[in-house]
Amino acid sequence: MFMQDREWKDLANDAEKLYTGTEKEGIGKFLYRLRSEVPYAQLSSQLVAIFYHSEVWEWNEQKKGMKFLLIPGNWQEKTVHYYRNSLVLEDESHFLAGFSENSLQKGKGQAREELQETLQEEPVQKIEQTKLSAFLR
Repeated sequence: MFMQDREWKDLANDAEKLYTGTEKEGIGKFLYRLRSEVPYAQLSSQLVAIFYHSEVWEWNEQKKGMKFLLIPGNWQEKTVHYYRNSLVLEDESHFLAGFSENSLQKGKGQAREELQETLQEEPVQKIEQTKLSAFLR
């Protein structure tokens, strides 16, 4: 496995260097070998962000010459945990912003009724499962 040797890996996703075959070994070049398409290899930027914030990979904290290292542990559990926490924070901020605006524009009773209707129409568990399955595809 690419990251499991516990060695620091370069981001290595420069579009021109990938296309011309001069990019150094790293995460982007690894993805490019899987599918010889530059946009696919450049997804390594999103991949490292997800795994870094999920505490799956460590980052050398350099903006130029970025490198990443696999942190021991179950990467799948860490990623799902990070994603679920981000949903909770996102849902709370949208809920508070929307509820505040509705309360100002309408009577509190009407806003409360609309909130209850919305919650009954879209069960939270179903929404979370849908978002999670889309995320892991």
